[in-house]
Amino acid sequence: MKYFNFLLLMYFYCNPLFAQDGDDYLHSYCKAGTSIYGYKDAKGSIKIPAQFEGLPPASKFRNIVAVTEAVNYKSYYLLRNGQKVGKDSVYISDMTYDCEQEGMIRFRDPKEDKVGFLGRDGKVVIPAVYNDAGPFHSGLALVLHDGKRICADGTPYIVNACEHWIWEGTTALINDRGDVVADSINLTDTENLNWYSYKTSDRQADTTIYTSLKVKGNRYLTFINYQKEFTNWFYQHFLTGLLEGNLSDNCFEEVTVEEHWKHRLRKKYSKVSFSKKYGTILQERMSSIKQNKVETIIFREELNAIIFENKAFQPYYTDCDEPNSAQFPAFEIMTENFDTRQQTSYQEHFSFLRTANGYKLIAIALGPHASP
Repeated sequence: MKYFNFLLLMYFYCNPLFAQDGDDYLHSYCKAGTSIYGYKDAKGSIKIPAQFEGLPPASKFRNIVAVTEAVNYKSYYLLRNGQKVGKDSVYISDMTYDCEQEGMIRFRDPKEDKVGFLGRDGKVVIPAVYNDAGPFHSGLALVLHDGKRICADGTPYIVNACEHWIWEGTTALINDRGDVVADSINLTDTENLNWYSYKTSDRQADTTIYTSLKVKGNRYLTFINYQKEFTNWFYQHFLTGLLEGNLSDNCFEEVTVEEHWKHRLRKKYSKVSFSKKYGTILQERMSSIKQNKVETIIFREELNAIIFENKAFQPYYTDCDEPNSAQFPAFEIMTENFDTRQQTSYQEHFSFLRTANGYKLIAIALGPHASP
């Protein structure tokens, strides 16, 4: 497994997703036979020689990236002009470097053990005054203050006392100037928010597809709630449209199919060929959902870059080749199918992606008796 993970990291180091001529950023590349990387422009000309290694880098280098030198293991932020900034202040979360977002990148002051934000020019935009912080989306970011580390089981954190720990503190919402917009936020209220949809108002919005957060001035920020939006779309639009024969309109350009019962490898179809081959089966499955003949569960998931590598998916990944879930979330419909003894017999999965043109079906995983 470790060998597989190493090969996977090497793949993304040396083969950044979707690089194409005309891109206004640099792309990571690896020195032959090594995991030491540098950056080239879209035409393949080396701009920054391979000299870095370590945690996964940003494969797209716009203005500022976190790097670790292969020779002396010094970590810092690197600008396009070669300038080194934020030395020994690189922000790391879940064994991954931070990625530039909206012209800013997080840094951690090692002396104060606090987090702030650098701008695209490497200068401090928001001072390191928070225990932790999330990235900016549409000019807003969640930050944590007055926090303390605790072990995952709730016991006090002591160095080397537990393998996994979390922050416990107060969550606030700030804007890109560092102003606190709202404080003492319940984190559960921020789940599934479409940060790019917010509006300010004097009252809370209808909760059908919206979530409202109370902010300063006794006002509210109202966001589309992705989970509510998708659930509403699926039952009110997709099921109805599918049963009326409009499957292709609700499919992504490429749809992946996996038939577990035949142990087939994943196969990819254009939306037109998929609709022709699997339209009848999908209608049957969706009809069972609509008639409550199967137990149905809806949950968030993320794009898997190994499966969804078609260039059509390019806009839905970040500069670090991670799913851009904040702007383009994915959802899965899972159905539980029972035998005559009411025991789970098999599951089926139907995956959707919120695209620039609305939610689209991107994959299905079928159970027995599903061959077209």
